[in-house]
This record gives sequence, structure tokens and C-alpha cells, in this order.
Amino acid sequence: MNKKFLSREALLFNLNHFYSFAPQVCAVVKADAYGHGLKDVVKILQDAPSFYGVSNIDEAEKVVNVCPKARVIVLDRVSDFSYAKKYYLTAVSLADVKKAIRLKVTQKCFIKLCSNMNRFGINCKDDKMMASLKEMVKNHDFAGISGHFSAPTNYFISKNEYKDFLQARQFLDKNLHVSFGGSGAKNFPCDILRVGIGLYGYGDKNLKKVMSLNSQILQIRSLEKGEKAGYDGCFKAKKRTTLAVVGVGYGDGFDRNSSKKLKVTIGQKSFNIVGYMCMDSCFVDVTGGNVKVGSDVEMFDDADKMAKWTKKSPYEVLTNFSLFRGKTIIY
Repeated sequence: MNKKFLSREALLFNLNHFYSFAPQVCAVVKADAYGHGLKDVVKILQDAPSFYGVSNIDEAEKVVNVCPKARVIVLDRVSDFSYAKKYYLTAVSLADVKKAIRLKVTQKCFIKLCSNMNRFGINCKDDKMMASLKEMVKNHDFAGISGHFSAPTNYFISKNEYKDFLQARQFLDKNLHVSFGGSGAKNFPCDILRVGIGLYGYGDKNLKKVMSLNSQILQIRSLEKGEKAGYDGCFKAKKRTTLAVVGVGYGDGFDRNSSKKLKVTIGQKSFNIVGYMCMDSCFVDVTGGNVKVGSDVEMFDDADKMAKWTKKSPYEVLTNFSLFRGKTIIY
């Protein structure tokens, strides 16, 4: 059976680490909690975070189904602002700000500002737009302003963007809470720190990895030199070889094209995946190893390491594991 292991201790440790940088922390659980499993992560954290951050209403509903008292911020645009009766929403345009004012839900609405990201939000360097925004909000209380750094790991770029956001708040002449997100956001004082991939153990050497994935050996085969295995004979034995067929594949979120670069661990020893992954299984060269049918195989424990092998970002590696089929074990 395939198994996803989530460390309660590591997740809570990481959350508390970020509380040392800001008075309030928003635990971002969008994209199925970065592949860790939204419901399982919320089950562990409960009401420990100040807020939960999600990308849409469906994710917000999943959070409150597990933790009814949770305060949830929907980080992307929502067309129906009546949802502010239940969740905090994000206004990403002047039209959204007008809508929040008209529906009298401003206190449950964050105003999204952008500097260089140019994804969502009101351009805080556009004098005309900012003048219109100032006029709109002068008689209304909003939950705060939010931003996201365009180059979170580049301190100097982020520092300039941080200045842009603070100048925008000063211009608005409102004592608005400031909410920042992005891997490097902890380096800049704010009222609400939104934590995404860091919550799961990445982007800071002081953090602890939360998730690992295991499978099992389903069958062992012996190949003579020259014999092939896999679709189209994608693996050809250069010598007498022992292959273990392991019950996990690209249908579980692993990258098929890069699978031949991946390594797995069986009994504390490292082995190479060979050939291309199948949808539900893969081949591991276990020649010389002391393995047997039913042996546990650790397929994953570090997205940074796998990102190097697959030439993908840790974000891509982790979010793909929303596809992982198996039992989740919280320990």
C-alpha cells in the first residue's frame, strides 16, 4: 500500500517559527496544501494559525468543514462578494473595492496592491489609480492591504517593493494592516505574514520537512544481459540485473520524463529508478540489494532534492503530489 506520512511535530514547529517574525500568521493551504492534503493539514493545525489562505471558495469550504472556527482569506478574486459574510475576501481592482463598499463588507475585505508582480491587484505606483483608491476608502474601514513579492528570494528587489507598499499605505492615510506573502516575506515587518511553501519545510534551513511518500515492492524480476523491461523496451540490462517493480508511478504525481534520474531508498540504501515510469508502477534497479516483495520503498522526502533531479521547482514537485494515491498517516 502507498502511504503519505505527515509529521505533526514538523508542521507545528514550522508554524511557530514564523510566529517569531509577525504577530499574525496566515497558513496558506491552497493547491491541496501544496500537495500535502488540505484536510489533513487543517486537521493538524486546527485554530493555531491566525488565518488560513486559500485560492477559491471551494478550498475555503474545505477548511471550515474541518475547523469551523477558522478565519479564512480567499486570496484570489471572487466575483460574489456576499461570501464576505463567511470569509475574508480580496479586492484586486477598483471595481472590487466599489463592490465591497456597496455591499458594506469592507471590514472583511483586503485590498490587493501590486508593485512589480503585475498579476493581481491595484498598481501602487500608478498615481491616478491610487488617488481614486484613496478617495474611495477614506470613509471606510478595510481589513488591510495585501501584497506579494515578485522575487521573494531576492532581498534587494523585495526591499524596494516593500517600500512601495509602505508608501502606498502612507498615501492612503489609513492605518491599514499589512499582509505580505512570498518566501522572503519574513524578512520584512508586517501585521499578517502569509506562509506558503515555508509552512511545509522549504525555503529556510531552520525548517523541518513535513511530508514523505512510501510505496512497496510488488514483484522482483531477474534480467540477463541484453533483456529489456518497460514500454518499448525502455530499459535494457547491460549486465545481469535485478529489478524491483514498485507500486507507484506518474499517476501519483511523479514526473515520467525525469523518472530515470530519480533515486529511492530501501532499507537505508539508495537505488536508481530505471526506464520510464508507468502510470501505476516503476522499475528500480536493486542489483546486489537485500530486498524482497513487500519491502517498503521511500519514494520521496525532499522536494529540493527532487527538483534538482527533475529540473522543476519545489513548488511543482510538491503540488503534483495531490495526485498521490494511498493512505495518509499523521504521526
